[in-house]
Amino acid sequence: MTRPPRLPPRLPLRGRDRRSVWRRGVARKTLAAALLGTAVYAATTALAPASPDPGSAVLVAGSDVSVGATLGPESVRTARVPDHLVPDGALTDSAEAHGAVTTAPLRAGEILTDVRIAPDGPLEGLEPDLVLTHLPLSVPELAGTLHPGLRVDVLTTVDGTVLAQDVLLVQQVSGPEASSEALSFLVAVTSKEASRLAVAGSSDQPGAGLTVVLRR
Repeated sequence: MTRPPRLPPRLPLRGRDRRSVWRRGVARKTLAAALLGTAVYAATTALAPASPDPGSAVLVAGSDVSVGATLGPESVRTARVPDHLVPDGALTDSAEAHGAVTTAPLRAGEILTDVRIAPDGPLEGLEPDLVLTHLPLSVPELAGTLHPGLRVDVLTTVDGTVLAQDVLLVQQVSGPEASSEALSFLVAVTSKEASRLAVAGSSDQPGAGLTVVLRR
């Protein structure tokens, strides 16, 4: 009958010989290292900053945009903003902004909201008694000075009569015939002021035309 192989004798940890003492020291060191590693992991996990909030995707101005400007793909982009910084009415769909007209100037990176644009046209957001009328200017030197958002007084070039005061330049008008010598805007005025501007602008009197002075 075949005898089973002998197993090596188990070396006790509780003995007082050198080997037992050595084994107990190794076991203690191993346990201490494991406990230390666990403590370090717990501490670093507790002290590590929380993952940043990715925020919500909203539409922002891709560059500085003046009032009365028509928004297009190049002037709007999407950005993620922390939820607590997203204002009410923030736009998230680019289809809501493309083709809309701004009712206030926008800085690059500024969040677009429903009160900053007029999807239904440039009159939205203006006083209900105002109308838009065309203001052709006869002084080309003003081209580098005027832009939508400014307020001006409109005068006739015949005798300097003030035809309309505190007029908002809403949107610059350009067409196939536009050149450095042609400068015109859509402006927000009352119906009476629109009539005076139309009469003065269509006059055949020599030197007749319209010009503006800037207001503060």
